[in-house]
Amino acid sequence: MTPEQSELPGPAEVLSLLEEAVEFAETMAAQLSDRSLAMRIGEELIPALYNARTYLEVGYLSSPEIRLGISKASLVASDLTDADPKFSPLHSRLRVLQEEAGLASRTV
Repeated sequence: MTPEQSELPGPAEVLSLLEEAVEFAETMAAQLSDRSLAMRIGEELIPALYNARTYLEVGYLSSPEIRLGISKASLVASDLTDADPKFSPLHSRLRVLQEEAGLASRTV
């Protein structure tokens, strides 16, 4: 393993970031008075992250489903941020998750 690879995040780190993002999204959805926005989180964003989580849990770091799931969640968060800027922290977390997952996939 090269020194660069030892600094890359592993599946546990990416999974932890993903779980934190899901928890953050659930908290935001629960606090929303606009049910349509909450439904987008619950019906689109969180399921996309759960799909990515499935592949992370079994150790398929290079699986395209991880990248696609996180990307889909990030697109939903971007749309939500366009509607209301208070979603920008969620979008930022997903962007970080996307970057970390991409770095982790290089370790395989």
